[in-house]
Amino acid sequence: MKENKSQPESPFTILLVDDDLDVLGANARFLRLNQIEVVIADSAEIALERLKADRIDAIVTDLRMPGTSGLEFTAQARIIRPLIPVVFFSGFATVADVVAAMRLGAVDFLEKPVEPEHLLSTLQALEHRYDGTIDTRALHVDINSDSEPFRYRVLAYEKLLIEESLMKHDGHVGRVIESLKINRRTLNDKMRRLGITRQTHS
Repeated sequence: MKENKSQPESPFTILLVDDDLDVLGANARFLRLNQIEVVIADSAEIALERLKADRIDAIVTDLRMPGTSGLEFTAQARIIRPLIPVVFFSGFATVADVVAAMRLGAVDFLEKPVEPEHLLSTLQALEHRYDGTIDTRALHVDINSDSEPFRYRVLAYEKLLIEESLMKHDGHVGRVIESLKINRRTLNDKMRRLGITRQTHS
């Protein structure tokens, strides 16, 4: 095992998955210049191999790719690394895509073309476990309005979905986890970020 005495802590490392090689290369270069280590893959199949072989802290994946989609890839990645955070990005996504992404534990959903600085800030926030708060405007938008930023609609929809499930199951988190098909840690993270309080009923 190789020791690195000059760097006691391993750098934050993401697995970046995109079938567009130009976008993949540009994003990887930008993130590396900003002290984020990047492992790249241009297909889901290669990404799964890298996930098995490398130490990865988070996944950033395109939603729509030829062959295995980003959603299908993430479902398989969850078998290898159940708690790894995943950020999706897409130029066109439906509400059904958003629901599927949430159920797979997505921590964010970015619109293409993704501004490099926006991607960087998303990953820096993820690296620091979202110690800060999200923009509260995101929690009060109309999820059906195309004029609202897509990532705001995603957050508002997640908040609605979790709150409805908590109400339906009388605040029993175990039932909410089963209903939404996400793990406890993901649910707790989302509730904290979205300002959702649990009301338990004995």
